Amino acid sequence: MTERVTVSEKKKAKPSSPLRVMIIDPNPESRHRLKDSLRGIDFIEAVTDRSSPHHLLDILAGNPAHVIIIDEDPGTGNVYDLVKLVKSKAVAARTQFVLMAENLDDEVRKKGTAAGIRGFIKKPYALASVEDALITAIGPTQSGGNAKTPDGLRDTLDKLRKVSLFSGFSDLELVRLLKICRTRNYPAGKFVFREGDAGHSLFVLVAGKLEIQKNTGNETKVLVEMSPGDCFGEMAIIDDEPRMADAYAATGCTVIEVNESVINSNEDVISLKLVRQIAILLARKLRMQS
Repeated sequence: MTERVTVSEKKKAKPSSPLRVMIIDPNPESRHRLKDSLRGIDFIEAVTDRSSPHHLLDILAGNPAHVIIIDEDPGTGNVYDLVKLVKSKAVAARTQFVLMAENLDDEVRKKGTAAGIRGFIKKPYALASVEDALITAIGPTQSGGNAKTPDGLRDTLDKLRKVSLFSGFSDLELVRLLKICRTRNYPAGKFVFREGDAGHSLFVLVAGKLEIQKNTGNETKVLVEMSPGDCFGEMAIIDDEPRMADAYAATGCTVIEVNESVINSNEDVISLKLVRQIAILLARKLRMQS
């Protein structure tokens, strides 16, 4: 008996060649956040952004884009008329459009499709929805039929989401976090840090087993055995005091290092979320000790 696979169950093939993407969004914060997130997708070659579609045809003539992600309110005029106009010109004949909107009801999708829009992103968006919209927009002419959907990033995000420190982070924020933090690998028997070291980072154990140890005379005492998802080293970056114990890799370990500069950048939504989660983790530890 032949097994049937629905469209929703199929994995979409990623592009066989890198894409150049342009963002048109009058909101600078939204525009820059999306730009940072797109850089975390492996089939993106370059990303440009503009606050409005002014002189768009002249820009495309000198710097063509495979896909334009445009906000429902592009800053001037009607977005559907704009898309029709651009796609009617030879310079943008192969350029595809993705519409971003808070409301993506049937009427919006119908009007968008009629105008020539091929992909849709509902705000607030997750990385997976942005990636799917790009793949949908370029269609079979630019997709590699035998290419596999990249699973590495999805697996990494799924692992991070299980970490209490990163709970509440969107896919886009996690991708950005990975770009500004370091992932480090330690072989068994190595120390992530030693007692007395200056503490400028906290760490999250992603894989392996790690021990927090304390040396008392000739004896080494294991204070805590860390498991994947556990956070350690956060006290030193809060009180700016030296490390109080050793962090020892009992097996090969993978950790994410979050530098204090990321946490102290208090104008960034990521740093604010990190500070809040650190406070929650410390409160839980205090309650367990009382």
